[in-house]
Amino acid sequence: MSTNLAAMFKTPSRILIAIAALGLACCSTSVEMPKGTSKGYTSARLIQRDPNGPAVTGATEKQVHGMIQNSISKQFASKGMAYGNANADLVVAYMVIYQEPGMTSSYETDFGYGRDAGRISDLAHTRGALENQRPDYFRQAGVIIDVIDSRTNKLVYRNFSKGDVIKSASSGTRAARIDAAVAQALAPFFGGN
Repeated sequence: MSTNLAAMFKTPSRILIAIAALGLACCSTSVEMPKGTSKGYTSARLIQRDPNGPAVTGATEKQVHGMIQNSISKQFASKGMAYGNANADLVVAYMVIYQEPGMTSSYETDFGYGRDAGRISDLAHTRGALENQRPDYFRQAGVIIDVIDSRTNKLVYRNFSKGDVIKSASSGTRAARIDAAVAQALAPFFGGN
């Protein structure tokens, strides 16, 4: 994972512009984007990673994933939901996408299986890197968050947030931007109560 990924999400207004550019939202028929809500659920947990999968080794990558996971936990806890128990009602998964002109990388270790990760990455690459009309060099990153009903294994909710990468951002800035991105991605899920 690029160290530049760690400095995600520049400003709220830029995030809104970038969301329109990525275009993962409802207009695409190739990626499921359910918009269920937290109503009726009381607990959630992070998806279980493959124990035989590659370990996250880079310091910045560990920091970014830790910040994303902490932010997800805070979002659920702040809405009165228990978070982290193995028998939770909901399973939360996320994927990070990093882009530069003509290039997209996806980091799927915390996304799990069977929910179109490849199709999401392909669509993000087409819309965010290839069709991007920006004349200057850019670095942008996004987080896609899935919420799955643990009893039925049904995808209840999917959303994303995306913004420009700030090179050499401080840990505090990085954490604040990641918090804002996760909150934005999950806001409609909690807003339906």
